Amino acid sequence: MCNCSEHESSGSLSNMTPASVEPAMKPQVPLSRQISFGDDESGDQPATTDLQPFPPFRLCRLDFREGCYQINFRPTAGFVTFEGTLRVDRSAPDGGADHLIVSGDLYSKRPVIGPIPGPVLPVVGAGTDEEEGADSGLTSLAGSLSALDNPIIPSPILRPRIPIFPRARYHSYLRVTSVSAPVAVPFPKKCELTITAEQFNYTQPPVGQFKGTFPATPSRTVTMKLSKVPAPFPFSLTGGPFYQGRLFEGGVDKGSITLAWVSKFFRRCTLEIDTLVGAVRPAPVPDGAGGTEFFDTVFAKTGWQLSVVQDQLNVPVPSGVTPTNCWSSADLHALMTNVRNPATNLDTEWRVHMIVVPAKLGCSRGIMYDQIGVPREGCASFSDDGYPVGDSSNFGLAANKKQRDVPRAFLRSATHELTHTLNQIHQEQETAADNSIMTTTPSVADVLGGPATGAPGVFPDQIKLAHNTNVRHHLNHMPDPVIRPGGWPFASWFPTGAPQAADRHDFDSSELALTVTATTGRVALGQPLDLSWTMTNTSGVSLRAPNDVSIEALFASITVTDAEGRERPVRPFVILCEHAKLSELEPGKSITASAKVFWSTAGFAFEKPGRYRVDVAVSWSAQGVMVGVQSGVDVFVDYPTSDTDNHSANLVLHPEVGTWVALGGEAYHLGEACRRLQALSRTAAPAGARAMAVGGDGAAAPRVLDGFADMLPDRAKLARLRPELTADTGGRRESGSARAAAPGRKRAAKAKKRTGRKG
Repeated sequence: MCNCSEHESSGSLSNMTPASVEPAMKPQVPLSRQISFGDDESGDQPATTDLQPFPPFRLCRLDFREGCYQINFRPTAGFVTFEGTLRVDRSAPDGGADHLIVSGDLYSKRPVIGPIPGPVLPVVGAGTDEEEGADSGLTSLAGSLSALDNPIIPSPILRPRIPIFPRARYHSYLRVTSVSAPVAVPFPKKCELTITAEQFNYTQPPVGQFKGTFPATPSRTVTMKLSKVPAPFPFSLTGGPFYQGRLFEGGVDKGSITLAWVSKFFRRCTLEIDTLVGAVRPAPVPDGAGGTEFFDTVFAKTGWQLSVVQDQLNVPVPSGVTPTNCWSSADLHALMTNVRNPATNLDTEWRVHMIVVPAKLGCSRGIMYDQIGVPREGCASFSDDGYPVGDSSNFGLAANKKQRDVPRAFLRSATHELTHTLNQIHQEQETAADNSIMTTTPSVADVLGGPATGAPGVFPDQIKLAHNTNVRHHLNHMPDPVIRPGGWPFASWFPTGAPQAADRHDFDSSELALTVTATTGRVALGQPLDLSWTMTNTSGVSLRAPNDVSIEALFASITVTDAEGRERPVRPFVILCEHAKLSELEPGKSITASAKVFWSTAGFAFEKPGRYRVDVAVSWSAQGVMVGVQSGVDVFVDYPTSDTDNHSANLVLHPEVGTWVALGGEAYHLGEACRRLQALSRTAAPAGARAMAVGGDGAAAPRVLDGFADMLPDRAKLARLRPELTADTGGRRESGSARAAAPGRKRAAKAKKRTGRKG
């Protein structure tokens, strides 16, 4: 393993795989773009012999270098202060003539009485003890002002690093629009670094949800005027510049601000890899220059400091699972839930968990779940799946081989899944297929060895282990909540549904048609809707279109609109996309997919009775232009007509039952879902048709059962895997105290087992 550190070269940040075209659709979040220095300033470049510092001029060595800065702002009014990061990107291929993109994120900090002696001093494990003190349960201003601070002795104090802050304290995004860093100024003018930024204040999501909102327009525009001063300890250890000054809004002084360079990287994250018995984890591969490439060096080229923790080896195979078969979503989700490090705190570190399992050829090279405990926390890679010729005829020497036998392609595929956890989508959707990490594997093979190049056999040796310009820009400059694990749900920054307004380029129905059908036009409250759709080439010529239109493959999306016009996306819970690509769809040929419309990380599709419109859109990028087809059906959700209907709806409208459905059932590790679905099954008739069944209150058995007929827990498996729900209780719920104690005992046992194990 090549472990990238601050003292090692991160590689050439400008050696990126370029995006083939401009993004077909723009992210629905504020995002910094290329900027230029002020018209009256030449920029902070090294002085040349042509510029002599004769009076009345002085040279300015402001040294506004690339990397991450820690920012601290104390307003003149109010008790809340702010801290965060500012990313100065001078290596972006899309950085414009001045090669500069700057963005930042601010987090609020609890009130502090008295003057602030400069920025917060970072320590080893910064964000652990300090954050525990800051988030001690005192949420009111009165409580914070009255708290007795326990001094934290930073021991030992080491070189500062990129800080991590709690998600709940996120305040705003900074989109920098101009920077002025003069080479020289006339006396008596001061050498000042001037940064102008649009600030977008963030609205935190409701409790139990993860996606907050940014305003469509800036909340305000601020200007920072900063002077370079000697760096206080421990920032002096970084060898980078330190600035202090004032922040202005509309010419009005709003407070003091400091800016301290902490790293040549923009963001940092940890990848934890666990490996099942019989599996082989990805390994470093030659870089062609005498060194090696691995997860950390791939992300170093993008500008990230990624630490790789090769954690548990020979993880036991779960009971009842054949690891060399295709894994069910439920079994893999249960495994990942069980083996992830229980001590992980996503408020003090950005951490992704990867589990490597064997599987077999033809299943999938990798998978990501939109939620394990929180969004985008984990992914999986399959060492014994690989490169079947059915996915691409351009796999060359890798054709029909396992991933473990094709190391470069294996590392690329696993890095693809890792980048999904950082909320990045396929380039076939956003730009176009290219030789980069976020293009699907079959498309990479086709780009390298297909008709476009006429060079068969270059896969896998000529795979580029790099993100393209577009993904690099997202990873470095999207707001923290969108990118960080445990933040926004997957692809929630990307427009859902069909392209809109000027961006819309739909096929005519005589060219490409989409037909959407539902098993019924009326469902009971709490009943999943079985939806299917078929995309057919109705033209007389072959069309380039997706070969997989399931929502898991990401080309298709489902949007539910209620009677008041409120839209809610139905996001894929399982991202299973490694077989998907754009391919030839012959005249008259069709592609079909289906889904149970019930729950996703956006919530329940049908939360209350009434009329709904369910739309399916299949869209992709065709040479940088978003194209697609859209269709839908109308559905009515009936009002409950009995106590049994009300009780059944209450049982199933629970997120854990939603997760059970999203995983395709059989998710016995979800105890609450098992309990609720077992209770639902007891409303069914012991024999005979459902129409003749009678519930406990004398009413007909609830129609909700129709939607769960093929998804109820198996009684034998339930008795074996969840005996606490059946033994001596008749299926009744265990006591509250036992239920509350069980997760704590389990976490304690896991933590004890991990104690002393090397990372």
